[in-house]
Formats: sequence, structure tokens, C-alpha cells
Amino acid sequence: MPRPDLPEPAGAGSLDELVDRLRRLKTGAGDPSYETIKERVNEAWSRSGRPAAELARRSTVAHAFQPGRRRMNTELVLAVVRALHPDEAYVNRWRLALRVVAGEIEAVSQVRVHDTLPPDLPGFTGRHSELDRLSAARTGGGVVVAAIEGMAGVGKTQLAVHAAHQLHRREPFDRVLFVDLRGFHPDDSQPPADPSAVLDGFLRLLGVPGNRMPHGLDALSAAYREHLTGVRALIVLDNAATAEQVRPLLPDTPGNVVLITSRRRLTGLPPVIRLPLGVFTADEAAGFLTSAVPGVPVGADPQAAAVIARRCGHLPLALSLMAGHIGDSPGWTLTDHADRLGERHRDRRLDSGVEVALALSYRHLSPATQRALRLIALHPGPDLDAYAVAALARADLPTARAWLEQLGADHLILEAAPGRYTLHDLVRAHAATRAQDQDPPAERHAALTRLFDYYLAAGAAAMRSLHPAEARSEDVTAPTPAPDLTGPGSALAWLDAERPTLVAVAAHTAAHGWPTHTTRLARQLSRYFGGGHHHDALVVHDHARRAACQLGDIEAQAHALDGLGAAHLHQGRPDEAAQNFRRALDLFRQLGDLTGQSRVLCQLSLLEEHSGGRPAPTDQT
Repeated sequence: MPRPDLPEPAGAGSLDELVDRLRRLKTGAGDPSYETIKERVNEAWSRSGRPAAELARRSTVAHAFQPGRRRMNTELVLAVVRALHPDEAYVNRWRLALRVVAGEIEAVSQVRVHDTLPPDLPGFTGRHSELDRLSAARTGGGVVVAAIEGMAGVGKTQLAVHAAHQLHRREPFDRVLFVDLRGFHPDDSQPPADPSAVLDGFLRLLGVPGNRMPHGLDALSAAYREHLTGVRALIVLDNAATAEQVRPLLPDTPGNVVLITSRRRLTGLPPVIRLPLGVFTADEAAGFLTSAVPGVPVGADPQAAAVIARRCGHLPLALSLMAGHIGDSPGWTLTDHADRLGERHRDRRLDSGVEVALALSYRHLSPATQRALRLIALHPGPDLDAYAVAALARADLPTARAWLEQLGADHLILEAAPGRYTLHDLVRAHAATRAQDQDPPAERHAALTRLFDYYLAAGAAAMRSLHPAEARSEDVTAPTPAPDLTGPGSALAWLDAERPTLVAVAAHTAAHGWPTHTTRLARQLSRYFGGGHHHDALVVHDHARRAACQLGDIEAQAHALDGLGAAHLHQGRPDEAAQNFRRALDLFRQLGDLTGQSRVLCQLSLLEEHSGGRPAPTDQT
């Protein structure tokens, strides 16, 4: 039972209302100073392994208590709540309220899980001691959990993927699970992935149908561990933000191996093999470079490879980018490249190794490929394919594929799965900055509009194939190249592959000026999301409701509330379901929509029947 003297975050309808509750919590906790709260927050963060550069400032803490906010730093607010009242159940209620009010619930649920490993890095070099430790640990009993920790660009993911491939080749696992937890995405609208969404995805890969998916983090985690009992699973949790994000994803039976990567030291987990990862040694860096560019002459300076490696700070990401640049510079020797880096270093002393490598790699691209990279960085989803690139850049499919091939050869884009591509966080941030500097806002808006039109049209085509009798006359054809979705099998495969992206598009369009796209996408895909993807349905229809309110579109509001009611009902929340159904019914009555009224009344009747005849609660808000 919640303490009656604690301000309850649930029910807050705005950020200002949450701030008011936070101020009352501070008062009820003895009204400590902002300095005291800052010290408590930083003490906890330091214990969890957060570096000094990422600790909170007094002004940042004080700002969390100020009204008139457009966004809230969720991580900081939760740390403040924990400092004022260290009860995790109470903190979790704040977490949910922040997600609902700040609109983060859609972003944390955007996650793509895989049942295969990403491709191994050809010519992987170095890291022998770390690989030996992982190999030795595998020979023991119990669950093996290894955390690879280090700065951005140091090669954590590459090491984890290479080690996973080695382990899987040596003694194949029954199941492989991989997820990018998005712990440090450069875009603030892409917060770390919600463990519940990850577990939902993992359980689907393990054979649990959507209509049998448990509700709530504890139930999801228990079901996940149960399904891994007696199964030898290899699980890679890439780019983790905190121990709290990781803990529900850890199995508890022998035979499972978990590889975690993070920029932070994750404390408070079960026994973990810690592998702090630094930059390459000088020999490893030079060896990596020479093996990555075979056939390139050294030139006059026999130490040219070592010089280039030093200029790149011995950082694996910078060296990979530099290798791509060198490979595309015919006629240049390693000495020529070393001399060029020396000139840049003298002219711009603040360049880091990654900045130098990114600038050179970007400059080497053709103007069209540069533009493609800048536009790819604007994509709101976890990954994309050639059709999405074609839509962003208004190009034909062969040209889009050629751009992706070139960017992959230059190590500027990663193939996360066959035909699907993603960017390293540092590359994304660099390309997005270039887009802001080089592409006028109107051009960026037009590119994203083409992208959202493509998803809307392709989604309509997929739903026409699956449910031809329900096709709507306003559905449009794709304005740019689109896959053939005329068969039900290809249509469902496309929807399943693009599902995280479609959720991300619904969130982005609602928040950034395309509300009609949001409402149309939600209504169009309602039956697909309602077929077992109930958490996604909740997210998409909630954004559609917000967008419809913004537009003043009563019909769209009614359909969004109907979808929300169904999503809540399937997730075991009958009271919330009834409230949304009754709101939808009122709007359908205003519209004179008899079909909508009939559908909602049927749902309410079923809800009353399942509640044992107790009348469904009315909405008192």
C-alpha cells in the first residue's frame, strides 16, 4: 500500500504536475537542499560505476524542480526520487508516470531483438587476453556473465560479437539472442530500451505467442528464465546503460552465457567476469591497420602505420574508419596518409582520433553518398533497409543499395542483419550534425515526409494483402520504391521486420509535426498490432490519441481510444480498458458512427461478462 503522505505520481497529466509532486516529495522528506540531494545522487551514481564527468551538478538538480519544462531528464528525476525516498516500488511508480506523461513510453519500447549474431568482423585483430579469459570461463559450470566495459569507439561490440562467434563455433548453442539496449544513443528521444520490451521480444523468439505473453516485468522475466531452463543459450546484451536495465535479462540456469557491453561499470549484478577494455596497444593498432589495408605500399617511412595508429589514438573505431579511407585512395602510400594526418594535427590541434577519421572518411565520399549518410542519420528507427534510404533521398533502389555498399565498405554503416543497416552512435552524431549544417530544415522535413509516406503506403499494401476486405479507400501507393507485398506471407514478414520501426515512426510523427501520419498509421495497422503485439498497440494508439487531439480530429480520437481499450484489455487492465472504451463510445455517438458504437458496445459487454457481471467502471476524469 502506498504511504498516504507520499505524493503519488500516477495520474499526473503534465510535466508541471509531476514537478509539483516532486517538490512536495522534497518537502515531505525534510526539505533537504539541492546541494544535499546532488550529493546523495552522485554518491549512488559513483557506487554504480558512473564516471566523474557524468555526475550531476547542483544547478541540474535544481532545474528538475522548476515548472515550465518541455522535457525531463528521466534518469536524473528517478535518482532524485530515490535520494528522497529510497523505496524501489515507489521509484518504479515514478518511472511509469514519467514515461506516460513525457511520452517516453513509446521510445523505450522501440527495440529490435535478433536470434542470430551480427556478422563477425573480418580480420579481427588483438584482444587475445580478453578472448582467453572468456574462453577459460566457458569451461566452468553455472551461468557465465561477462561485462565488457570501456569508452565509446573502443571496440566493445566487435569484441563481444567476435567472442560470441568463437564460442558458438566451438560448441554450438541451442539458442542465440542479441539485442542493442541503446544505452547511449546520441538522440535524447531514443532513451535506453525498456527491459520489458526486450523480454517481450526474446520470448517471441523463444516461441511464446503474443496472446500468451505475460504482463509486467517480473512475470516476463520469470517466463523468460523458465523458457531458458534446460536450454544452452548465448545472449549478447549490447550497449547497456545500467545494471537495472540488465538484471531482468539474465538467465539463472547453468549452460547459458551472457556477454554484456557498456560504457559504464555495472555494479550490483550476479558474479560477473569484468573485462575493462582500453584502446589498442601500439602493436595491436599497427597490426590492425596493416591487415585491414593489404597491398597498400608503405612508402618512404617504415613507421607510417604506427604514426597513423597514433594519430587515431589507437582507437579501434577510428582505425576502422581510417582503413576504409585508405582503401579508397588509390595511389597513396601509408606515408602519404601519415603526412596528411600530421598536417591536420598541426592545423587543428583539438581533433580527436575519431573526429579526424570521420572527417576524412566523410570528405572522401561523393556528394550524393554524403547526403545519403546525412539523411540516414535522421531515420528515427533502430535500423533501416534500402527502401527507406531510397525514400529519404528520393532515389531508385539500385542507387540506394550502391550507397549502402559504399558506406559499409568505408565502415560508416553496419549491417545489423541481412539487408538491414544501422550506424554507430558516434557516426550517427557526426552525420546528424552535418545534416543540420548542410541541409536546410525544409529539405530535411521533405526527406522525412517521403520516408513516412513510404511506411504509410507500404503498411497499407501489407494490410490489403492480409485483410483485403478491410482495405480503406484513402490508402495510397508508395511515392518511392517499395517491396512487393501482394502475398500474405511477404506482407506479414515485412510487418514483422519493420514493427519496431513502425512504432518509432508513430512516436516521431506525433511529436515532430506529422500528426496525420500518426493517426493514419495507427488506424491502418490496428488489426496487426492487436494480433498479439499489445504493448506496441498501446504505444501507437496512445500517440494517435495525442495526435488526434492536436488535430481536433474526433474520428481519429475515437478509433485511437478504441485501440487503447483493446490493448489495455489484452494486457489485463480491465478498468483502463473500460475507461477508454467509454470515451470512444461517446465520440462515436457524436459522430453518428453506428459501426464504431456497435464494436465498442460489444467490447464493453464482453468486459462486463468477464468481470462477473460487475458494471464496467465509468470514466470520472
